[in-house]
Amino acid sequence: MKTRAQHFVLFWSLAAFLAGCATSATSWEYRTRTTDNPKGKAVLDGYGKGGWELVSYTCRPKDTTGTNFVYQYVFKRPKK
Repeated sequence: MKTRAQHFVLFWSLAAFLAGCATSATSWEYRTRTTDNPKGKAVLDGYGKGGWELVSYTCRPKDTTGTNFVYQYVFKRPKK
């Protein structure tokens, strides 16, 4: 059975360890790109080379015909 002093040392050692592991929250910057071209590989590659990460992709009708669409990409990267 552990003594009260051993519990105290264990508790504070663990608290100090966890405090050292804490990191600050990352701040992000976001950018959107809208295009009529559904083949956005060049767009994705270009933003990827710039450090941007794709976080969302949507496709919505461009008009009421239902045959033309707009593609929107949302990117993020850590603020510098």
